Amino acid sequence: MKFSAILGSLAIYGLQVHAIPTDLDPQAIEPIEASSPIPNTLEARDTYCCVGLKSSTTQITKFIPRGVGTYQWFPSNDVNDCLVYVKRNPNNCNGWTFKTITCDDLGPQINIAIRPAGDCRR
Repeated sequence: MKFSAILGSLAIYGLQVHAIPTDLDPQAIEPIEASSPIPNTLEARDTYCCVGLKSSTTQITKFIPRGVGTYQWFPSNDVNDCLVYVKRNPNNCNGWTFKTITCDDLGPQINIAIRPAGDCRR
């Protein structure tokens, strides 16, 4: 009894593992491609934008979600190190503004801007 139960569960597992789509209909793939980002465009994803911070000592990029209001970004992952307030546009990546707080360790010249989506994938 136990032996046949084990064989049955293995057979079901084998079917699940090997269940791959055999019909790759181009029309089924098209919506996926339409929503995918085009490399090196400002629109990173449907709901995210790529933001880059560059100073004389550091270069950091991050996908930040679009939305209403201000987003708090800690570029160095250290809450006490550097904080950037990002005022966002919920519709696209245009018109975003950035304000740095306590980022003195990064140097006097800090450039923060929307970057091409490909920069956040590196």
